[in-house]
Amino acid sequence: MASYPLDRRTFLTASASLLALTACGGSGLQPSRLGVRFPDGFRAPSVAVVGHGPQRFPFVVIANDGLPMTNGAPEEIAIEVLYGGETLTVENVAIRGAGQFTPYYPLTFTPEAPGSYTARTEFSDIDVEFVVVERADTPLFHVGDSLPAFDSPTFDDPAGVNPVCSRSPEPCPFHEITLTEALSNGKPTAMLIATPAWCQTDVCGSNLEWLMELAASRSDINLIHSEVYADFDGDTSGGQLPNRAPMLEEWDIAFEPSLFILDGEGTIVDARHFAFDRAEMDEALSLM
Repeated sequence: MASYPLDRRTFLTASASLLALTACGGSGLQPSRLGVRFPDGFRAPSVAVVGHGPQRFPFVVIANDGLPMTNGAPEEIAIEVLYGGETLTVENVAIRGAGQFTPYYPLTFTPEAPGSYTARTEFSDIDVEFVVVERADTPLFHVGDSLPAFDSPTFDDPAGVNPVCSRSPEPCPFHEITLTEALSNGKPTAMLIATPAWCQTDVCGSNLEWLMELAASRSDINLIHSEVYADFDGDTSGGQLPNRAPMLEEWDIAFEPSLFILDGEGTIVDARHFAFDRAEMDEALSLM
């Protein structure tokens, strides 16, 4: 992904040419603005930090009907990142997830300081503000951190989670050992946090199915799936979500999906959150 200084006029000209070639495909819809698919620090606490290398910010393109673009979404968009009114970088971000769920654009850059950042595109007069924080200000584990041991639910011991796996009609096979056991056997570990029965729309796709397909022949790694909720039948008519599973409550993770890739020592070498397609999962697993 390119990262380079670019003046505003060049940025606008390049972006306009790019969008003219890629947008809409005759659908009648036009790109209107960026939409966030990550905690921006205003509507939900930020989990993007300084000091842990590149951070990932999945955006979607909102069409002029107010909905995320699906058919005809641009193949690539240029996103200008500003801090304190100064341009830090311009990233040409390729589309991801097309044909799998709502297409998204994972902007990645390395923040240099905590505070409010701005994302800007040529096709919108509406800038997007988002916040980056110090590592101590978020409980989320990042690349370079060690994931703590936890007796995650297994078929033999549900550990207060029902169902242990909401995949239908059969549960996934990734509930044979706990995370504690995985961290002690010296193998790399992939841990997926997702609710397969209820997370299939917008930028939340069939992550568990992809993991089952991509890792079917991987006997050299640990594979663990964790549900998000302790007890959930999909009914949100009461206006409240159910209690989180004990591990997510302990770690204070309030979103899904998440994929953690750990080396044999339990150190996080890669993590994807909020939106990742099959190809991104394959990229992450290739590190193991």
